[in-house]
Amino acid sequence: IRILKVPSTPEEGQEMTQTAETGHLGKPNENVEAVRFIGPRAYVVTFLRTDPFYIYDLSDPTKPEKLGDLEIPGYSSYLHPVSIDGVDLMLGIGVHVDEDRAGLKISLFDISDPRNATENATFIDEGAYSSGGDDFKAFRFLTQSKKLILPKSEWTWGSKENFDGFVVYDVSLGDITSSYEIEHASAYTMNHGCWYNAHMPARSFVFRSKLTTILSHSVISTNLADGDELWNMTLGDGFTNEDNCWDYFF
Repeated sequence: IRILKVPSTPEEGQEMTQTAETGHLGKPNENVEAVRFIGPRAYVVTFLRTDPFYIYDLSDPTKPEKLGDLEIPGYSSYLHPVSIDGVDLMLGIGVHVDEDRAGLKISLFDISDPRNATENATFIDEGAYSSGGDDFKAFRFLTQSKKLILPKSEWTWGSKENFDGFVVYDVSLGDITSSYEIEHASAYTMNHGCWYNAHMPARSFVFRSKLTTILSHSVISTNLADGDELWNMTLGDGFTNEDNCWDYFF
């Protein structure tokens, strides 16, 4: 991390000057996967084979200090600060990787003691992927109900067990559970359906306790509390035919 001073007077000119830097973050050959700046602190995730989670104090711009670190399997590619029952936490969305399995990983980090951060809860979905780790606009956390809404995709190259949609999770101290799924395309139609050659990125919003999810070729409205579908719309209806028929993923 490099800290730059922004000129505040005409005498200082128009160029920013470096006041300090942390030096190399992580172990040799590790990549920085996620960074979040909150107040005077920086939260950094690096990755090679494990996920070091670092906390830096930047309150003195001339002397950044590493407060703590945590090493766990996999890595987070998006970090989002939350508070549950008065405890400062960080949600991490990313990938679980070890010798036996890989998939979507949701981590809840307790950062209330920056010198002793802990992984408070995890949820691993083998074989799954979420664009919420790479596209923050696909991520949604509801601060009152403590519900996490994420897109989820599974692809097996077969006609079974494929999924493209959203998952609603309940998040609490020490626990992350899947509440229900919203299927935007069935395993069969993903392989055998006829789709329009345009698609929408994953997005969600909540209005008056109704969850609307937008993904690929469809829009679905769901009762937030219980997951009951209220209505759905396929935007490619009327635009597909034998001469304009595309795969679900293209």
